[in-house]
Amino acid sequence: MPVGVPRSLSFFYLFPLYRTFLNELGVEWMESPFTSEADLNHLDLCPTDEPCVAVKAAFVHVDHLLRKGCEKLFVPAVVSLSRTAYCCPKMMGLPGMLKSAFGVPDDAFVSPVIDMRDDPKGWPRTWISAARRLGVSREDTARKALAKAVQAWREHEATCASTGLSAWDILRGGTRKPSPSLGTDKSTTPGLHANRTGVMGHSYILHDVFGRRLVERVRQYGPVVTAENVPEDDAGAALEGIFEAEKLWSIEGHILGAALHLIRSGKANRLVFVSAFSCGPASIIENYIAKEADARGIPLLNLAVDEHSGEAGLFTRLEAFMDATHVPERRWASALPDSLQPWGNPAPEARGHNPGPIGLVDMGNLRYALRSLFAEMGCNMVMPPPLTEDIVRLGKEIAPEFICYPMVTLIGQMRKHAEDGVRKIVMVQGKGKCRLGWYAQVMEEILRKNGYPVRVLSVDSPLPLGKNWRPFVDSYRALSEGAPFTKGLNGLRIALTKIAASDRAEDILRETRAYEAERGQGDRRYARFAGELDEAGTPREVKAVFNDYCRDMRRIPRLHVNPLRVAVVGEVYVVNEPFVNKDAERILGSLEQRVRVYRTLSVSSWVDYHLFKLPRAVRQYNEVVKAAAPFLAVNVGGHGQESVGEAVLAKTLGMDGVIHLFPFTCMPEIIAQNILVTVSRELDIPVLSLMISEQTGVAGLETRFEAFCDLLEGRRKQHSANER
Repeated sequence: MPVGVPRSLSFFYLFPLYRTFLNELGVEWMESPFTSEADLNHLDLCPTDEPCVAVKAAFVHVDHLLRKGCEKLFVPAVVSLSRTAYCCPKMMGLPGMLKSAFGVPDDAFVSPVIDMRDDPKGWPRTWISAARRLGVSREDTARKALAKAVQAWREHEATCASTGLSAWDILRGGTRKPSPSLGTDKSTTPGLHANRTGVMGHSYILHDVFGRRLVERVRQYGPVVTAENVPEDDAGAALEGIFEAEKLWSIEGHILGAALHLIRSGKANRLVFVSAFSCGPASIIENYIAKEADARGIPLLNLAVDEHSGEAGLFTRLEAFMDATHVPERRWASALPDSLQPWGNPAPEARGHNPGPIGLVDMGNLRYALRSLFAEMGCNMVMPPPLTEDIVRLGKEIAPEFICYPMVTLIGQMRKHAEDGVRKIVMVQGKGKCRLGWYAQVMEEILRKNGYPVRVLSVDSPLPLGKNWRPFVDSYRALSEGAPFTKGLNGLRIALTKIAASDRAEDILRETRAYEAERGQGDRRYARFAGELDEAGTPREVKAVFNDYCRDMRRIPRLHVNPLRVAVVGEVYVVNEPFVNKDAERILGSLEQRVRVYRTLSVSSWVDYHLFKLPRAVRQYNEVVKAAAPFLAVNVGGHGQESVGEAVLAKTLGMDGVIHLFPFTCMPEIIAQNILVTVSRELDIPVLSLMISEQTGVAGLETRFEAFCDLLEGRRKQHSANER
């Protein structure tokens, strides 16, 4: 029987690679049909609702291939297509999601990896292994097949750029007449390309059922250019003004570069940006596109599509936009200089010495450590305002539509700082697979666009020293205003002591809530501890405050009960910030059923692993990754893989259930949520996944928790009855 290849996601970029590899191996294969309107009625094959429509469609494609009798599936995990950038997490996690949902055995699911960033020499070995599983045992044959496949992919990209054909044109046989090549068209004469429209977006949206008719409708107004028609060199050059643009996701980086090139060169006089509803990377790059289009007077229309999008409504918006901008003789502002203010670099008023205060943003109890760190350095710092609904509103008013809740709260805190006159704000970050790495500079751009002349200073881990030490030192100097490094080290020592004490104190509180005879005693003592911790000025004082707290908590009268054991996993900010998660741990600890909450993802565990790579933290992380591997073998960014691994370990540790908390549109956690459906079923452990946003209400959360714990209590009683 043939090997099945689903026409979804990475297929629209890499189909020449996939086809050539299988052909060169001599393997019989078949592709699923293109997504049809009828297929949209079967998106419930995807176990969860949160993934974008393109991910949901992949489940329909696999179902079709299995029903056609394919005994093996070929679904590569695309981690990185360049030496500097990752791909979107969903391209990494899709194989794990599909394998789990359909219960495909390991030997029938062929998923080689493409990872040119972290494993440039090793990833081809996964394709050699894939060839063996497809019946080709000779390594030289597999290597030659892969080399030809990669060459075919590169030639395909060059063809699209040189002929104006799209992936869809080539997939259906190149029947459309090629457009004029952008690669040889160097003209920037205003008005020359007044009928040309740039339609930007992912190929798996534009060239599948979700966006294909939109593109054809735009073509009725004149020539259309998509991202694949812009040569890689031109797109790369357009990104040079963006700080660390080489670290943008590979595909989204090219989309952004293509859009900027079209705007600056005058090769398109209008842009239509089509994205999937809740697309994470799109929520980042759309800000850069909008800024450039606005600066140069180029009309821009943003369209978001999903399975519920009404074609009539989309066409009405599109046609109104095209009619309003279809003015051939108009001279657009293409005579502006090629480089505006470079993105991500300090604004003019933020350069040089700025003795003003430094604003901080925080998460959970991190504020106590931050206050001590910057006070020891002698910085004029301003603590972040406590999170309130007003702060969330400040963030929501200016945040991108499909950005996650953590960014909404963080930019709300930053905006409040700016309104209070703060001009420098510091935030810890590091660019990787998750959007978090781009938040600092994107939030700076958003704030400046809305009239707040701030500079957001980002601080990354000093490790590895050979790569990150110098930038870390530069960041320290920018923040410390000349304070000796020894002052910073002493402040760091106090801060880390406070973080560790705070996290340990929280776990003691979770223990106390489960057993205390009088509800609320533990919380009252913890509130006093938090104030005392904030005032402590040395590690010795921190330890004294912590020891007093432990003594008092041990003295609280306890009941002889056997509480439910519940593990809380998920995204680090939502899990650790009580305001955002509506104080979920307190709600669980105050239910009628006694609940002992367990959580390993804390501020200290995050710092120990991500900033300092402590051996203990690395060992713990590796244990979690090993537990996740049977269900999700690829690190999809954020804490997605860890959420899966923690849920698996929860079963081995005898937990009654798992609560999975994550923010709206969080890509890594949406992947985890999807796979946790299978983890729950196969390991027989209940999992409650809850997406948290600014719309989440306390009453609804309490109801869900009560029902979940009723379920857990009923299961425990049933198990006890069965054992008797």
